[in-house]
Amino acid sequence: MPNFVNSKVLPFSDKQLYNIIINVELYPDFLPWCKESEISNRIDENNFDAKLTIGYKALDENYTSRVKGIYLKKITSNAISGPFKYLDSSWLFEKSGNSCMVRFKLSYEFKSFLLGKIMGSLFHKASEKMFEAFENRAKSLYN
Repeated sequence: MPNFVNSKVLPFSDKQLYNIIINVELYPDFLPWCKESEISNRIDENNFDAKLTIGYKALDENYTSRVKGIYLKKITSNAISGPFKYLDSSWLFEKSGNSCMVRFKLSYEFKSFLLGKIMGSLFHKASEKMFEAFENRAKSLYN
């Protein structure tokens, strides 16, 4: 079960970071390899399904995740369709003065053995870049 875990204290509020991560519609603006995003089945601002198109070179894949947010505390996402047996992520937010401790966890497995071999190492690197992209987005918006 490949996974990626990272945590970091960032000099931004829990509200600023939560809003960047829950705003899936803007992911193509700053997230590497995210080409399109579309929201459906919106229950409220924190709970919805998100269809994403991710791509690298000539390879594009679509998947849909169920996103569940507990405002300023936690965001989870679980793939419900697409090329993954599972793709589960969570963001936890812990306010600390004017800063916020962010904990990110991602675990995944592709349905196809071949796709797993092709994308496996790239996907781990993409996970690292993804965390950096969210941090850089916060810097660009709030610094």
